Amino acid sequence: MKRVILYLIFGIGIYKAQQFPQYTQFLFNKIGYNPAASGTVVRVPFELIFGGRTQWIGLSNNPRSAFVSANYNFVPQRSYKRWHNVGVYLAQDQNGVYRQTDYWLSYTIHLLASSRWLISAGVFAGVKNYRIEKSSFDLNDPAVNSSAGSVWAIPDVVPGLRLTNKRFFYDLAIQHAAIRKRGGLGGTIGTPSRILLNYNTSIGTKIKITDFDNLVLAVNVKGGFTSIPNFEFNVMNYYNKRLALGMSLRVNNFISGIVQFRLLHNWNVGLAYDLSINRLLRTSPHTAEIMISFSPIFGGEVIEKTTKYSVNECSF
Repeated sequence: MKRVILYLIFGIGIYKAQQFPQYTQFLFNKIGYNPAASGTVVRVPFELIFGGRTQWIGLSNNPRSAFVSANYNFVPQRSYKRWHNVGVYLAQDQNGVYRQTDYWLSYTIHLLASSRWLISAGVFAGVKNYRIEKSSFDLNDPAVNSSAGSVWAIPDVVPGLRLTNKRFFYDLAIQHAAIRKRGGLGGTIGTPSRILLNYNTSIGTKIKITDFDNLVLAVNVKGGFTSIPNFEFNVMNYYNKRLALGMSLRVNNFISGIVQFRLLHNWNVGLAYDLSINRLLRTSPHTAEIMISFSPIFGGEVIEKTTKYSVNECSF
């Protein structure tokens, strides 16, 4: 019986770990969803973003996520026809006694396809660490003893593509392009089941209401190629490049409120509160999320610059 329970716990944790991290503010943390989104705004030399999420506050061993990223643009002095971006992204996703940590380096190339369209291709490359707290189980159980406590999976590769213009963006990224099992340096965690390819795709548009008011509508879809996808709908209203209010709906899971604001000169803060709309509404309905970035741009701000190659820059 203990072995069955252990396999169930492993299975739940592994299933969750196969998915891209869930963040309500996926427009804020666009780089974490797609490496091709790193360095999209040509006039921004570098960017620092970090944040965290605590799900189902008050529930024992509740899911928690955190990330930090930094990237730098290499832009030619006389031409904006193409530019390069490099960065680093660290992320941790913990669900009960199971924890997954990603260590990625990123490279992105941005190509100006026309005066209005920008095509970007990027990749995360690094290592992944799977860890389970074996001390939480009966160490005399053979199922526990046969499982490693920590495994390093190499290499971890996440390719991505992005298409943007002044008012539109489309993202596509693939997770587990090189890793197909929770095994590697250190042994194997859990049963020898395979990790499946996952996709993450987003599409959005910006609607100009006034010179100081922009509305952004976006949809994120993620999941495995053989499973039912997860849908999330996001609406944000950016006002005067200083304040943004919005809401999000994750089908069958959460309804959320979002507040973002500019602090001092280059600091941007995003706060989200999620209310469970599933069975956890009666027990632990609250989820909190915070994100902070150091960047000269804010949310829906658009910077236009006319050069030899006309570039419409957007901060989607």
